[in-house]
Amino acid sequence: MTSLNISVVTKSIVFFFASDPAGNVIKDKLVATGFLVLVPNRGGENTYPLLVTARHVVDPVWAGCEVSNPTRLYIRVNNMHFDRNSNSPGVSYLPVDLTANGSATWLKSDDESVDVAVLKAPRELLSGDYDIKFLNFRNFGKPDEIAKIGIGSQTTSAGLVPGLEGTRRNNPIFHFGRVASIPDETIGFKCRPDSQPRPLRVWWLATTLVPGTSGSPIFFDPLFPPGADVTAGEPRGMIIGLQSLALNGADLAGMTPAKYIMEVISQSVGTDADLNLGVPPR
Repeated sequence: MTSLNISVVTKSIVFFFASDPAGNVIKDKLVATGFLVLVPNRGGENTYPLLVTARHVVDPVWAGCEVSNPTRLYIRVNNMHFDRNSNSPGVSYLPVDLTANGSATWLKSDDESVDVAVLKAPRELLSGDYDIKFLNFRNFGKPDEIAKIGIGSQTTSAGLVPGLEGTRRNNPIFHFGRVASIPDETIGFKCRPDSQPRPLRVWWLATTLVPGTSGSPIFFDPLFPPGADVTAGEPRGMIIGLQSLALNGADLAGMTPAKYIMEVISQSVGTDADLNLGVPPR
């Protein structure tokens, strides 16, 4: 049993697709996962809609995975209006340009061992034409909350599994696991056998994740719903990181901790942004 709002999490997930040299979407070339985050301002009138993913998704050269970086990706989202009995498409592909005037449009950490990228979400997502939800910035765990999490804490993630992504609607797949290790040093990750190791700051999770789920949000998932006696003192369900890598055959996934995501988000918004953490409004 999960205490997370599965509907909101599901609708916050987007799937990345590649583009061809002409900038058109390649609908059979799935890339990775991203998730939507909304940061309000202190006045409560304007907001900052953001798209979060792993840095290696938009910067595979940094990760040693490719010799060149993409200049455009597409995100696939569900359409709000969808008739299951018709042949009309249930999804749309929205372009996300990764460069403008020779510079990256996305932000990263100053720490080169952090696998996080934050982009501005396409403004079309705010039109009401798409069946999406934004996670609130307050869904991220506060430092004192995350400090209570340790080996054995239960986790949940949702993301793209190639071949199971759905055809007429996005179909995020949920994975459940536990925190397996919290290293106090970077680990060396090689994207390809001939690439140089890339130092990464990750936690290890005992869960089976696959290529395509990179960039998925990872939540701490209380074993029982909040309020039950057995969970007295247990932190709420909250975002604790994103998926950066998976070790095939080891049932282990590397998670970039949430504090690094929040640091990059803080660089992506204006000085009027409300970056306070806490229980998000219902």
